[in-house]
Amino acid sequence: MNPELAGFPRRRVIWSHYFMSFSWTLGMWAAVPVIPILSLRLNENIALAGLVVSIGGGGRFIVSYITGPLLDRLGRRGVGTVGVFIRMVFSFLEGISPTYVALLGFRFGSGIGTSIWGAAQQTMIADVATPEDRGRITGRKQGFQQIGAIVGPVLGGAAWAITGDIRVPFFINGFSKLACLLTMLFVMVETRHLSAAAGTNPPMTQRPAKESRSLHSRFSAMSNGIAALAATGFLYVMIGMFAVNLLRATVQDLVLPVYVEEVLGLAESQLGIIIAAMGVGGLITSFGGGWATDRWGVQAVLVPGTLMAAGGLLLTAQEPGLVGMVLLATTLGAAASLVMIGTQAFAIDVSPRGARGRFFGQTQAAGHFATLVGPFAIGGIADLFGLAAAFYTIGGIFLLMTPMGVIMGFIGPRFRQSEHAHHH
Repeated sequence: MNPELAGFPRRRVIWSHYFMSFSWTLGMWAAVPVIPILSLRLNENIALAGLVVSIGGGGRFIVSYITGPLLDRLGRRGVGTVGVFIRMVFSFLEGISPTYVALLGFRFGSGIGTSIWGAAQQTMIADVATPEDRGRITGRKQGFQQIGAIVGPVLGGAAWAITGDIRVPFFINGFSKLACLLTMLFVMVETRHLSAAAGTNPPMTQRPAKESRSLHSRFSAMSNGIAALAATGFLYVMIGMFAVNLLRATVQDLVLPVYVEEVLGLAESQLGIIIAAMGVGGLITSFGGGWATDRWGVQAVLVPGTLMAAGGLLLTAQEPGLVGMVLLATTLGAAASLVMIGTQAFAIDVSPRGARGRFFGQTQAAGHFATLVGPFAIGGIADLFGLAAAFYTIGGIFLLMTPMGVIMGFIGPRFRQSEHAHHH
């Protein structure tokens, strides 16, 4: 274990993040289901309602590259607190949006706060995690997020039903962020010093020298750059984050609801059961997946996770009934959780000391990019070739990730051993 952790309130930091993960997702999922409905009340245009749903991804993507260097320079706690505060303010503002344009702008601002907080949280967890428990920490965090994602829609729907006011779920979201803000202000401690010294990890990017402007030299430079990113593990983390966020932003939020209603002909209440099943599947594998990662390596969750996702998407396209769809949704939720746990644990392994903020800011950007462009790209495939083609496309991406999981299982231990040698 890192000797710098001796005497440091590590458990306090870890359990604070567990609580904030639960509170954050509980409020978020209380509001998410009613966002497009409020948008339609302000402007009766389905396409514009979709823009409201995805615009937060634009805010998150833009800020990700700025956040990382700030985390390394100014500290995790202060920058992360600012992110939570921004998200809290815009969560409340979403609830009082007087016009469609105002709602659109507030959603963009919410994305900015979410991006800052997400990068800060990942960096702080990497600071306090050890090679012996980084999988369990990541898995438990995922588990608490899944609990919030299951309880949130129920709470938001009940609050709307009881009060008759569609804006109440947005206020629940705002107060959930207030709980996170108070935790950051009065419970959390700074962790930047735990990774302040540069270690032995290779740099995460390596820009080749400009030899000439010929097409061949440019292709060689690009190939060398990609090879350098792969050697440091940075490329694999980006692909993993992109794939998981693509699955959630396209299947859960876009393709699956349309598929269940238009192709399978199921009722709206049954759609709710199917979406909830994805959350239950993620919860089932969260804690066990973290334990398996620590015991057998990231490949123990990445390989089965990617295969489960590919197989589940393939079978989903075969028009199953309600029971089959619930089972497949559970499988997809479980698969997404396993891939996320493995990717985040691997990211902790290869994140460079002294530049962790920049590392997680850039890798988080890959996930935000998937959230921003995924619905449009996969939606376009669905329009041109049918909903089944959309499932096949995403399934193919996860199938290609399976050998990557094996490679990541070999690369990760090398970085952990170099880190151990640095401390001893």
